[in-house]
This record gives sequence, structure tokens and C-alpha cells, in this order.
Amino acid sequence: MSTPRILDCTGLVCPRPVIQTKEALEQGDENLTLCVIVDNEAACDNVRRFAKGQGAQVSVHVKEETWELSVSGASPTQSESAIVCDTGDIGKKIVVHISSEFMGQGDDDLGARLMLAYFDTLAQFAENITDLTLVNSGVKLICAGSPVLQEAQELAKLGVRITACGVCLNHYGLAEKVEVGTVSNMFSILAAQKEADLVLRP
Repeated sequence: MSTPRILDCTGLVCPRPVIQTKEALEQGDENLTLCVIVDNEAACDNVRRFAKGQGAQVSVHVKEETWELSVSGASPTQSESAIVCDTGDIGKKIVVHISSEFMGQGDDDLGARLMLAYFDTLAQFAENITDLTLVNSGVKLICAGSPVLQEAQELAKLGVRITACGVCLNHYGLAEKVEVGTVSNMFSILAAQKEADLVLRP
């Protein structure tokens, strides 16, 4: 048996332990054995669920305040599965509502860079974000050529529902260029916001 690769995920909240496990499995092969170390039960359950979804054998050993998961026999070909983390009742349900392709007002080049940084950072809070809703020029962010398309696709893999205003897409002639998410209407967007504990507007 090969020496296990240690993956220390202590101090990380979901989805980071799952993402790091996913990346390690993609870089390895079927002979890879991972020892994933986490420091909370929710992360343990989420890593175990994800690894089993990749066809891996998983065993868990509890050591004082850490959980050590031995992951072996995963199939890298299955590793494109969506990452979904169950956080129970921890934290609020957050909807992120975006109404512009730029963040803030003033210089559009700066606004575009800020929006890219914003999307890149959103993944760190994906365990609480239920929906991403887009209206007006914000719908451009999920279409072909968007500078944040990769980040939006990653959010979708993490379980965030992405909903774009169909009227807005038609206005900009982008109905056929949507790359991620669902085209819907204002009722669906408002319904998502009504169920949220918090609505963030960059």
C-alpha cells in the first residue's frame, strides 16, 4: 500500500475541505490514498459524502478534536460531480442580487476588476449562499465572453442556484449566449429573495 498523502484542512469551512479533496483526487489516480484531516463534524460528513460519490472507500477516525478520513480507490473520471455541502442550520440563507456587470459607479474598468474579485471571493461563502440573481446588465456575467464566467460556473458546481432575468437577456440580445444558470422571470427572482435571511447587493 502506498503512503497516504496528508491533506490538512483544519481551520477550513465547507466548501474548502471538499474542494481541496476534489483537487487532490483529480491530480492523483486510482492508487491514491488520501488522509484528509478536518476539525468539525460538518466538514467530515461533507468530505465523506463527496468521496463516496467518486466511488472511493472512506473510513473515519476521530482523534480528540479532529476527524481523519482515509480516502482510497476514487475514480478521477467521476470528479466533475457538483460539490454540495450540507451545513445544517449553521449560518443564514443568503441571496446575492446583481444588477450591473460592474461593481460600483465611476470607472468601468475598475468596476469590472472589482466584480471579478467579488465573484472570486463569493466561493468562500458558498455554504450559505442559496441563490445568485441577475437583472439588467448583470445578466451579461453568465454569458459567453464574461470575465467572471469561470467563477460563476464554479459557484453553480458548489450548489448556488443562478437565475437570470429573461427580459433583460432579450434586451441585450444575449438569450442564446447563456452559459450557466437558469433563465427565468421577476417572480422567481423575488421569490428567492423573499425566502432569504439576507440579500447582498454589490
